Amino acid sequence: MRPSPATTPSSAVDRHAYESTYQQLRRELLTDAIAPGQRLREVEVAGRLRVSRTPVREALRRLESDGFVERAPGGGLVATPRGPDDLGDIGLLRIEVDGLAARLAATRGTDEDWAQAFFLVSQLRTAAHEADLAHAHWLVHREVYAIAFSPRMAAFFNGQLLPYVEEAVNVGPGFSSDPEGSFQQHLTLVRALSSGDAVVAEAAARAHAESGLRYAKSTDEIAGAPAT
Repeated sequence: MRPSPATTPSSAVDRHAYESTYQQLRRELLTDAIAPGQRLREVEVAGRLRVSRTPVREALRRLESDGFVERAPGGGLVATPRGPDDLGDIGLLRIEVDGLAARLAATRGTDEDWAQAFFLVSQLRTAAHEADLAHAHWLVHREVYAIAFSPRMAAFFNGQLLPYVEEAVNVGPGFSSDPEGSFQQHLTLVRALSSGDAVVAEAAARAHAESGLRYAKSTDEIAGAPAT
C-alpha cells in the first residue's frame, strides 16, 4: 500500500528517511521490540533513530493506517495490543496463501519461471550472513507468488503480506544459522511446485509453511520463558 499523497515526502532524501523509519518501526512492532501498549512519542523516536520528526510523524501515520499502532484513550499513539495467538494466526494465514500459490504456480509456471526460481534457491546455499539468507529467502517466496498470481495480486502479496509474515514467522530450522539446510528445504519445495502436479505442490507448500510455524512458535516460547 502506497502512502497517501498527503503523507508522501516531497524529496528523495525525505522519502529515504520516511521509508527507512517506517520499515524500522514496523520491524520493531512485529518483533515486540516495541511492546504492545507501549506509547510512541515522535520526539523520542526521532532522537533514537536519529532522524527529524517529520519522517517519524509520517511513518506513524502510515503505521496507524496499517493497524500497527492506535490512538490511546488519553491521546497519542500506542503499539496495538496483540491477540491471544497472533503468531498462530499469521502462520495459519501463510499456510493457506502458500497452499493456494503452490496450486496455481504448478499449473501456470513456465520452464523459464522455474529456472529463475531454482537459481534463487541456489543463492540460499551461499548466503554469507543471516541478513543475506533472510533476503534470499524472501526472493524465493516472492518469485513463487509472482509465478502464481496476476501481476496486481502478486504485487499486493509481495508488498503487504510477505514482509509482514517474514518478520513474524520463520522458515523453520536452518534459516538463521544453516544456509545449507535452508537450501535443501527450498530445493525440495520448488521441485514439488515445478512438478506440474497441483496436489503435490500444494501439499509440499503447506508442509513447508507448517514447519515454519512450528519453529517460530517454539522459538517464541523459548524467548518468553522465564530465566532459570
